[in-house]
Amino acid sequence: MIHKYLTLILLILSMFYSKLSFGSGKIYGKSQTISREYKKYETCRLKKVEVNLKDGKKDGYKCIFKRQLKGKDVTVMQPSPQCQTSFKCKREDQN
Repeated sequence: MIHKYLTLILLILSMFYSKLSFGSGKIYGKSQTISREYKKYETCRLKKVEVNLKDGKKDGYKCIFKRQLKGKDVTVMQPSPQCQTSFKCKREDQN
């Protein structure tokens, strides 16, 4: 009779200790994701299109985009006057 209770107690204790071993693990050392810097982006929308003049002659077009947040406008040079309406541009550092 005592042998049955002892076996039952050992079985319950072994189940309890096995659940403790499935706990979350800890990673030692430097984290790869925390140390990496992520680039932040914002939406830049088309503000206006201007003709680019070089030595008094037409030399392509300037597509000027306004940032979603505060900052300087973004200028993109291209040969045609057809500019895209918006794109994701890198955020300026706000120091």
